[in-house]
Amino acid sequence: MAKTRFFRVAVEGATTDGRAIDRQWLLDAAETYNRETYAARVNLEHVRGITADGPFQAYGDVLSLKTDTVELNVGGKPKKLLALFAEVDALDPLIAMNKKGQKLYSSVEIAPNFAGTGKAYLVGLAVTDSPASLGTEMLQFAASQGENNPLAHRKQDKANLFTAAEEVMIELAEETPPADPTTGLFAKISAFVDSLSGKPAEPKSPPAPPSPPAAAPEGEAATAAAFAQIGAVMTEMASTVKAFTEASQARTAALEAEVKTFRELLENTPANKFQQRAPATGGAPDTIKTDC
Repeated sequence: MAKTRFFRVAVEGATTDGRAIDRQWLLDAAETYNRETYAARVNLEHVRGITADGPFQAYGDVLSLKTDTVELNVGGKPKKLLALFAEVDALDPLIAMNKKGQKLYSSVEIAPNFAGTGKAYLVGLAVTDSPASLGTEMLQFAASQGENNPLAHRKQDKANLFTAAEEVMIELAEETPPADPTTGLFAKISAFVDSLSGKPAEPKSPPAPPSPPAAAPEGEAATAAAFAQIGAVMTEMASTVKAFTEASQARTAALEAEVKTFRELLENTPANKFQQRAPATGGAPDTIKTDC
């Protein structure tokens, strides 16, 4: 599916049953259209098929409506008329059909008194091969048939009306391409690594003007450059971690030496109020003295 630009689908004037589209009906249609209330679908020649395949399937959905004044040549003289424009979510078969030069005209089905609201509402949009000139003859023929109008059985309601066919200029709306996810990912990784290494964030410079297409870097080269930048940052972070580790090891060794010296000092220092006992002489003069 693809969203189209707004294109003209109806102009105030003739209908297929001898009535005329009132200017207010177009204004009402643009004002009241809401897909949640009733979604108008695109069909072929105002025929609503009963199966999902075959030629009379749905070809898209009307997304929104608007009105504008257009100048048309009527009877050899320019005349300003109110026109209704539609934005359509077109299915692939409709786009393909239009590219082949088929069904290049559109006609809308309008309910003048939709659901008893007193306002007109767009209930359907058809694509057709009947241009305005031949469509006028069809309108005159259909209107002259009265109740035998050959198009009557295609209406949702007998009070509804079909408009004269307007030329369709289906142009797909431009879509903004999604941003390159790798660019944002590399930027986030670089910023995260900088925060770990304590490296201050560099001020952002204004974006450089776009380079000519010939000078633009290839995708692989840009990716390699990004990874090279990450590698440089990782190397710098590794150096910082190594220096921190070596300093920590030196401080630990010094602390261990101090603890060892203090422990030896404690072991060789007599307890408080300690007095050395005199050597025992024993009972006989030649007895070996015992130091205890």
